[in-house]
Amino acid sequence: MSTHAIPEGAPRVPGFDHATDETLRRDHHREWDRLRSIAPVFASDIAEDWTVWYVLSHEEGHRVVSEPETFSSRHVAPHTHVEPHRWIPLELDPPEHTEYRHLLNQKFSPAAVAAMESHVRGLARSLVDELAPRGACDFMADFARRFPTTIFMEIFGLPVEEADKFLGWIDQLMHTQHADDPDGAVRGAAAMTIYGYLGELIDDRRSAPRDDLVSYLGAANVHGEPISADNLREMCFLLYMAGLDTVAGMLGYVFLHLAQNREHRALVGADERAIPPFVEECLRAYGIVTTQRVAIRDTVVGGCPVKKDDRVLVAWGATERDPVAFEDADRFVIDRETNRHLNFGAGPHRCLGSHLARLELRVAVEEWLRRVPDFRLAAGAELSQHIGGVAGLDNLPLVWS
Repeated sequence: MSTHAIPEGAPRVPGFDHATDETLRRDHHREWDRLRSIAPVFASDIAEDWTVWYVLSHEEGHRVVSEPETFSSRHVAPHTHVEPHRWIPLELDPPEHTEYRHLLNQKFSPAAVAAMESHVRGLARSLVDELAPRGACDFMADFARRFPTTIFMEIFGLPVEEADKFLGWIDQLMHTQHADDPDGAVRGAAAMTIYGYLGELIDDRRSAPRDDLVSYLGAANVHGEPISADNLREMCFLLYMAGLDTVAGMLGYVFLHLAQNREHRALVGADERAIPPFVEECLRAYGIVTTQRVAIRDTVVGGCPVKKDDRVLVAWGATERDPVAFEDADRFVIDRETNRHLNFGAGPHRCLGSHLARLELRVAVEEWLRRVPDFRLAAGAELSQHIGGVAGLDNLPLVWS
């Protein structure tokens, strides 16, 4: 527990850690709502040498991620002084961040993503065709993880037949609970395995380039120089984590909602024009990412005195359900007209893969409902979920006739 004093009078939840809080794990969206109703910004004493601030207000969350001159991205973990690795470009601030980001933007632009749609749709269709005759599946294992993982592996030029291995590594790294790995050995070993694999992959692509993202980055220059092997490995590691975890997590909540809301399932199944606004409302109502910044100087967030080096965590699962920003914020409005949610972030670190994620989510709903228009949660299903930096369901048993 921290020996660092929380400012007198500041709202506080002693010992709160979103990654391990059991109430949050049971129903994190409702629990974020409850916490925000108590204090839209509050302090926790989980770190030794600084205060950890949780921001649950839409307005203040937007401000934190949009002001790199006040809130740095140099660390993504709330407890540590120095990270053993620097994930690029996530843990860079402008102007160093800008050229790396521009390089990646070209591969994930709206036009580049639109060109992928036919292939993405074909993959979704083949997976649904495989599952439809079964009448049941664990959606998370059988579709939600396989679909975006295969897309990512093809973009990277990785052997799709090894998907299970890559999913195993990301599960150990991202979803191993602290109680099961108190010294971080499991997570550390998974990270080292991934870094080792990526290092070999980079060496291979630089010696024998292919038509894939790793080869593109291996041939690119930043600040007039080739990207170093270490920096390229950090870039690939970040893309690996984002590509294998975030869309899978969001797909779980999208399809849980459809399974539990027959009228919404019927509406979007009958009219595919209703699917894009439905997806946007899922993104707003079921945010899964909690991001972090480090205060560069003393400042104020939501009336609270944030000191230099304090950690500031923005929980999109809370900020985008803020009733100050959204009418009927706690209600799922399937045709919400004004939906300026921030679940892909804002500012210089706005989600690189937002266009691809939207495509994957839309196509998944379209293709699933064409083949499996009526489905439900399996009787007696007991769902579990993880939180951390990216939340998600661990299982989602569905059945259909």
